[in-house]
Amino acid sequence: MGGFFAMSLLLATGLRKIFAGVEILRGTDLRIEAGEKVGIVGRNGGGKTTLLRILEGQESPDDGSLVLAKGARLAYVPQRPAFEPGVSVLSYVETGLAEATRTAAEYERVGEELGHAEEADLERLVEEHSRLAERMEFLGAWESERRVETVLSGIGLPRLLWERDASTLSGGEKSRTALARELVSVPDLLLLDEPTNHLDLNGIEWLEDYLAQLGSAVLIVSHDRRLLDRAVGFICELEFGSITRYPGSYSAYVDLKEERYATDFRAWKQQTEELKKEEAFIKRHMGTQRTAEAKGRLKRMQRVERLEKPHHDVRRPVIRMAATERGGEMVLEAEGIVIRFGERTILKGADVRIGRGERIGIVGPNGTGKTSLLKVLAGRVAPTAGEISRGHKAHCGYFDQETSELRPDQTPYQTMRLDHPQMTDQEIRDHLARFLFRGDGIEALISTLSGGERSRLALARLVLSKPSWMALDEPTNHLDLAARTALEEMLGEFDGALVCVSHDRAFLDGLCTTILEVRDGEVTRYRGNYTEYRAQLARADQEAETQKLAAKKRRKEQAKKAPKPQAQPARKKPKANPYRLKKIEAGIIELEEEKETLTEELGSEAVYRDPEALRDRQMRLAEIERDLDDLNREWEQFT
Repeated sequence: MGGFFAMSLLLATGLRKIFAGVEILRGTDLRIEAGEKVGIVGRNGGGKTTLLRILEGQESPDDGSLVLAKGARLAYVPQRPAFEPGVSVLSYVETGLAEATRTAAEYERVGEELGHAEEADLERLVEEHSRLAERMEFLGAWESERRVETVLSGIGLPRLLWERDASTLSGGEKSRTALARELVSVPDLLLLDEPTNHLDLNGIEWLEDYLAQLGSAVLIVSHDRRLLDRAVGFICELEFGSITRYPGSYSAYVDLKEERYATDFRAWKQQTEELKKEEAFIKRHMGTQRTAEAKGRLKRMQRVERLEKPHHDVRRPVIRMAATERGGEMVLEAEGIVIRFGERTILKGADVRIGRGERIGIVGPNGTGKTSLLKVLAGRVAPTAGEISRGHKAHCGYFDQETSELRPDQTPYQTMRLDHPQMTDQEIRDHLARFLFRGDGIEALISTLSGGERSRLALARLVLSKPSWMALDEPTNHLDLAARTALEEMLGEFDGALVCVSHDRAFLDGLCTTILEVRDGEVTRYRGNYTEYRAQLARADQEAETQKLAAKKRRKEQAKKAPKPQAQPARKKPKANPYRLKKIEAGIIELEEEKETLTEELGSEAVYRDPEALRDRQMRLAEIERDLDDLNREWEQFT
């Protein structure tokens, strides 16, 4: 696919964009080649989403040029998609197959023409047929229908939602539906703006694998470090309105950026020192016997191209926890926790114990009750049933990912003033400054703040509440990479217990030593961080597969060694046909294995929540029972 276009897939030159007098993009250049996977990083409010909207055509630059290769198709997944009423999830996603369907029809038409073409047209038609076959391969048109099901399931949209009106979905489900359509469409260039925000951990890891094998070029804005390490081959840093391109993953970018800064700073410092020496020489000798030499040096110095001092933007929140009173060894103990919403049971009877200083990450598929469990543990809501014992001086600091406790009609300054009336004006301003609220920013209405700014303000409130332990719901969701680093450093120094729901695998790996998995109404405890938890699951799956294969082998051996029933003297049996007997025994084994597989599937959540799949398996199981009865009777006649 890399040679499909004769030029770069996308070329942006000198893009400028000004908002409210602030220059967001300052002559930004960007080049994307076919098939490249590129990550864009930078601070919140630095222009990443604005750049994507310009590339997609939703906004126009104030200056500069933008060229997309002729015939190239671009797809953009917005952060807040909207749907027309009456369109189902499945039908909306299937509209992404439009080009694959058109290309397949054109491929068949040209193929038919080839069958009765004149010699003069043969070369042209063969070339066209070959071009269409290449496009079919890129679009995955040979298996497009199966791809719809693969993508919908992979990003966490279960079958029970496929026929739902897309306009009635939750915000997260709408985002996943919009993402599914563009993934299915296989555009030449796919623009993704924080695609992992509404995916669970399984969905994020599935997306990484899918993007790796996707033929499309991808330009992705993300704060997920693990995704940027595994799914992209280049990092473009948007800083101070300009883009700097680095080869490799996010981890490579971090190292290369430090090396580049060190090199540029040495060059700038060396030039600055040399220029100062020249200026001193000129000043000292101008008007003396060496005036001619001083004038010559002045002319040379005026022709020197001055290096700019390299940027090294180290601004990030300075998050420090206030000292807290040491509590007991046991922070919290919950027994038999049941959570129900109406007739739906979220948790069936969970037991959770939190010890002093323990670091716990809560993971599981979307909709399984992770946030509900966290709110119960934090004392924000009461469980339907169960007992909770709280330890001595156990005071919980709770972080709500929706920042719903912030009043939109207040400013950051007013919020802190109401929380802490004893603080002086300067103390409030100093505290907010540590979270990057300075100048006019402290008087901005909360309703106008970005998601990242609201999260920083919620953290500014949290650290002054002096908690002995913390319950955090997706604390990194809207934070840029610098703010995430600052938060992790603060939590690393915090000596109280920590319980967090998070989809940030780097965050879970760096802080947590215990993982609680919420699935099918139950809570399972695993020792270790997220990577170690995944390794334990992989080992368990491998052991289960090994046991399944061993059981299959034993059944085959038992079938071969099965004792032949004694013939009844009064009954004359037909003469055994060895070939037919062997075929019957093989059929019995095959049906028994299929019966076992179907029985296991009937017990899975994916099947019993899907009426159609449940009915199909039940009907097949009944057929197998009948076939087994017939084969067993025939086997008895021969033996």
